[in-house]
Amino acid sequence: MSKTTIDEQVELLMQGTEYGDEQLKQVMANELRERLKLAGSEGRLLRAYCGFDPRTSDLHLGHTVPIRKMRQFQNLGHEVTFVIGRFTSLIGDPSDKDKVRAQIDLDEARRNAETYAEQAVKILDPERTRFAYNDTWLSELTFQDIIEFGSLFTVQQFLARDTFRKRFDEGDPIFMHEFFYAIMQGYDAFFLKADVQIGGSDQLFNNLTAARKLM
Repeated sequence: MSKTTIDEQVELLMQGTEYGDEQLKQVMANELRERLKLAGSEGRLLRAYCGFDPRTSDLHLGHTVPIRKMRQFQNLGHEVTFVIGRFTSLIGDPSDKDKVRAQIDLDEARRNAETYAEQAVKILDPERTRFAYNDTWLSELTFQDIIEFGSLFTVQQFLARDTFRKRFDEGDPIFMHEFFYAIMQGYDAFFLKADVQIGGSDQLFNNLTAARKLM
């Protein structure tokens, strides 16, 4: 565990983060502080993770931003899990898309994912990075599980998102499976018992709404 104080860790880990709202950013800083205290009181490391969907065979420049944030957690002595979203990639994150993503199958996702770990450790500490594949737990869910999770959300919550609202207003199709993405990502956090989720600002709904309800 890092010898830096909790306040020093919060200041470092919040650097460069965006929440679109200064008040929300302060709320998240306070929550991070409380989770650091809780982990310390339980004598364990903070559990942080970020997911990357292998819809192509290469990580891109935008991925390096959350990966570098993951490295900061490692440098402070915390536990980091790099989730390779072989199952979430079957849908693809609709957060910043103005139309439905083309679907890929699991075999393609697995092929694309083959070198993700090798690419990630160019930034992350290879000895201290846990790699996990979310098809290993998401594929075990039953339709009963999906009904239970789906009952936690309303269609209105999803339509409040800018991209879905724009498509709805313009009469563009929104497919049911696109709603599953946030639930699947939320279940990743639940399954991993994560203290911290790292992701792009476009994933605020997935992180702040879906994951919290499931957890």
